[in-house]
Amino acid sequence: MRKREGAAMLTVVGFRLGNGGRHITAVVTESGRLHRAHGAYGAVGRASRPDGPVGQNPVHRHVARLRSLHARYQSKGYAVELFPGACVRLDLREPAPVRVPGRLYDIEQPWPDLFRAFADAAPAAPRGSLEEAIHGFYTAIGAPARPRHLDRLARATPAAVLPRHVAALRRVLAGGSAVSSSPRLSVGYTVTADDVRLHVGRAGESLPRQDVVELHAALSAWLHLNATE
Repeated sequence: MRKREGAAMLTVVGFRLGNGGRHITAVVTESGRLHRAHGAYGAVGRASRPDGPVGQNPVHRHVARLRSLHARYQSKGYAVELFPGACVRLDLREPAPVRVPGRLYDIEQPWPDLFRAFADAAPAAPRGSLEEAIHGFYTAIGAPARPRHLDRLARATPAAVLPRHVAALRRVLAGGSAVSSSPRLSVGYTVTADDVRLHVGRAGESLPRQDVVELHAALSAWLHLNATE
């Protein structure tokens, strides 16, 4: 994103969901950092240490995780869309990670001021879906936008030739939501339109497309081998 010399405007995209008493707020910044905060209504809440930039496309990576968080917390009962999705510019400068001698990586620090500013700006943003906010975010920062999910749905295999359950899950992904494993599992997965991610607790890894193809083939072979009558 192009900035005027000395300007400290920061473009972010995020959401806030509530469950009637508490909220989860998640925000991705243009530098490719994912920030989260939990708290009671009317309070900033506890800001977690952000997830820093990873890989060649950190913005896209963390936007995919933003979608996953939105779907995950909705499934946990956070059904009140306090800010369903907002792309806003904030008069803030994102702090740099703290360099600690003797550590291989710099330490990302919680940033409560981000959530205060986002809560002030988000209500004035156009009220739309998270997908609309993400599209506006990509446009604002000049990032290459992924194909719109509904366009993918139109180009994909006709639903009539897909198994009913697969067609239903495809509609979920095309609508911008995620498909996730049961939270009871210690090793799980999260699938979005952009990403296939395996995770153990909070740690996880996204699979490249070729690995997704191989995994799909292996799972299909296992299901055929263990077919039930």
